[in-house]
Amino acid sequence: MSGTLTDKVYCLLRTAKSMFVPPVYGLPCNTLWHADFQRCDVAGLHFLSVCSVKAVKIYTALYLLPQLLKHKSMCESLKQTFPDVLRSSAFLTCHCFVTCAAHCVIRRLLGQYRAITVAAIPAAIGSLVSLPIEKYSRQEILAIYMASLALECLYEMAVYRDLIPPIKGGEVALFAVSGAVLTYFHRNREVKINDTMDWLMTKLLCCPARQSSKEGSSSQGWKLATRARENLVAMLDAFIQQHTNCDKSTKCTHELTCIGHAVNTGLNGVIWGTIIQMCVRLLSSGGSLRQVFRLLHKRRELARVSSFVGAYTAGVVALECALHRIGVNDNITPAIAGLVSGLSFTIVPEPSGPIALYFFCRAFQCVYKKLIQDEIIREIPYDVLLLFTVSTAITIHTGVCEPHLMRPSYTSFLNYLTDDRYRKLDRKLINVVMKNVDKAAIS
Repeated sequence: MSGTLTDKVYCLLRTAKSMFVPPVYGLPCNTLWHADFQRCDVAGLHFLSVCSVKAVKIYTALYLLPQLLKHKSMCESLKQTFPDVLRSSAFLTCHCFVTCAAHCVIRRLLGQYRAITVAAIPAAIGSLVSLPIEKYSRQEILAIYMASLALECLYEMAVYRDLIPPIKGGEVALFAVSGAVLTYFHRNREVKINDTMDWLMTKLLCCPARQSSKEGSSSQGWKLATRARENLVAMLDAFIQQHTNCDKSTKCTHELTCIGHAVNTGLNGVIWGTIIQMCVRLLSSGGSLRQVFRLLHKRRELARVSSFVGAYTAGVVALECALHRIGVNDNITPAIAGLVSGLSFTIVPEPSGPIALYFFCRAFQCVYKKLIQDEIIREIPYDVLLLFTVSTAITIHTGVCEPHLMRPSYTSFLNYLTDDRYRKLDRKLINVVMKNVDKAAIS
């Protein structure tokens, strides 16, 4: 369906107006939100108990995995992560409970549903109440993740309503620009990206100066595997030195030749790409090992993502070495290398848009912090809280009212967190509410 710009603007304004127009029917919340329980208080308490257990499982896996990847023992990891697990679980449980309670309270106060009160406003209230419970460093991570989800939902809404055409290859360009920004800030250290992201990029790009201080904490098994890979690369590097005149430039800080360093970084990227995929699948399934074994059956998907990580990391260091040789300014070398290497994102299988959007939000965060640091703009008060609140409201509204536009992995996460209550929502009644809202808005 195509139309003029005026028709698209009218459609957009009509959609915004429909958010606040009351529908024809006033449905009780137990028919729409908690059909298993007649009373709101009983439903809320049941929801509280279910979400608390699920939240502990999710955050135990989330906090333990990075510690284990840093090669720490299980007992040491549990001692360090136990307070964080309790705090983050309290945040997620509070968010779910307050969202459910706000839905019922607003329905009783208004006596009817409006499109914006079905999910958006309750989710916003839940975000405002619960986010201060979480640590500030975690608040930023959550806000960035939800912002990427909200951007994806808004894009899918716009394409579904024919407001914009689908952008072919847009995710590749988006990731290439984001990779350039993140690599630039990581190499030049002008703005601290994030502890987890900075640690991950250090591991992927084989930065020896930053890894040497933490080398002693590695387990014996990981040391043996790393030593075996380094010995293999060293043999290849010796072969290259014997049969070619290729050596490292004076500006390069790595010990191997430039080709050997690129091969070493690429192999390291393939290994970490496989590990990251397994960790993401484990976390998105709430700690279910079955999903990890399912990923192993999808060898083509696993190989393509791991190959992309290896190609991107090898491309970055190879291009940096090449640019050093021709005398390009050291400050812009990481940006050029990240931009060109980001084109390897074409290897990633569909859907690749969520990954590109997440890294775009990370890059935007770095630029925002840099502008504040240079006093070009002022910091927005409560910026993290506002971003998380708005993003969560958009995402939950899309998931409840337009689930066909929601990312399948996040739909599975909501089903797991709510003990399948999300899947049991009466979609027919939600469609009745939304259709009558739209009719009232048109009239």
